[in-house]
Amino acid sequence: MELLDHFTAALAVHWHPKRGRRPHRIWAERQLEATVKSAYRQVPYYREAFDRAGIDIANFSAADLGKLPFFTKNELQANFPAKLVADGTQLDRCKHSATTGSSGKAVSFVFHPRTYAYYLATSLRVYTMIGYRPWHKIVYIKYTQVSTPKVGFGKFFRVAHIPSMIPVQEQIRRLRQEKPDLLVGYASIILDVARNVTPADLADIRPRFVSVNSEMSTQAQRDFIASVFDCPVYDEYSTEETWMVASQCPHGSYHLFTDNVWVEFLDPQGNEVAPGEVGEIVLTTLRSPAMPFIRYRIGDLGRKGEGPCACGSAFPVLKAFDGRADDAFVLPSGGRLPSLKLLNAFTTFIKSDPGLMREFRLVQEKVDQVLVKLVKGPEFAEERVQKLLQRLQEVIREPVTMRVEYFDSLDREGRIKQKAITSLVGKPLPAAEVA
Repeated sequence: MELLDHFTAALAVHWHPKRGRRPHRIWAERQLEATVKSAYRQVPYYREAFDRAGIDIANFSAADLGKLPFFTKNELQANFPAKLVADGTQLDRCKHSATTGSSGKAVSFVFHPRTYAYYLATSLRVYTMIGYRPWHKIVYIKYTQVSTPKVGFGKFFRVAHIPSMIPVQEQIRRLRQEKPDLLVGYASIILDVARNVTPADLADIRPRFVSVNSEMSTQAQRDFIASVFDCPVYDEYSTEETWMVASQCPHGSYHLFTDNVWVEFLDPQGNEVAPGEVGEIVLTTLRSPAMPFIRYRIGDLGRKGEGPCACGSAFPVLKAFDGRADDAFVLPSGGRLPSLKLLNAFTTFIKSDPGLMREFRLVQEKVDQVLVKLVKGPEFAEERVQKLLQRLQEVIREPVTMRVEYFDSLDREGRIKQKAITSLVGKPLPAAEVA
């Protein structure tokens, strides 16, 4: 049964992109409506939340989505599993998972086996989009091994895991051993590998493609990785709770996987923003009936694109991913500055002066006060740091005081994902009611 679930899922996810844009949109709207109505019937939490909001569930349509209350990690933490798992679900048959995310708030959740099979197939599609084929070997750097069907395919569907927490030199040694065709991993860890490999290492490590994930990266960072490994580097955007949200195609466009999630881009009042405008990303799962996530606020900012991509995919385009809402700087004027812009200022300097710093963190302590944490590099120069501060000031464009503190190392506090940009100022997004 497990193998059949995975085979069926693989066919489904590779068929959807071949639909026309309009037929796919109609399918997604119907799936959204079915998801919401099923959640009302079978999931106690949503039944109570929708009743409190006065939702006419019998006549609910996709156009009514904005009337539904938001769902957050707080609700997830408080109501799992008693009120969030669909009636009749056998928890012992489900795939159990958990995450802290970059917020540090630990949450648990489950997927039905068919949902998990679909999510794995969607991950595979991320790679087939960029040229992966069954005879290519995937090597991924991650904190744990991904559970996959235990079926021997000989030279096909070969996968190897390298732990993300081991030293970079050991990761490089294992990469030389495994010889990946497709290298997958956290952007900061792949970047660390790229900075430390030698020409002798690259004689053995010769991937055809690299896919980075799980944390924000800049085009400059991906270009550097591409230059080291002499192959294209693609970015993907996912969450532990919903899995794949978007991924880059060979044309460089991010495609929203709207056969897996319904994606909203909202202003501070909870209204949809126009294409090209920055909005908070809110997700609704379309393939997880055992434990659906409906209007789930993940704290990320992005901009929806317009028109089709040259690759011909039916999936809509994500114009830009602008970082986490939690990490956007709140400016003295009340506006918000996406963390990606601040990150770009650092990467510009790192690219031009690779020996300037080993690590950095940028912390907004108050609206007008910013702390820059630096670990000095072998070619550290104080005057270059002053240039960096000037560049940051130009990006922020409002009066703030910056101070620099130096460290021997910057503790990740037990986290795998790197959080380079942090704001400690209260977040104004969004003003809409939270269930």
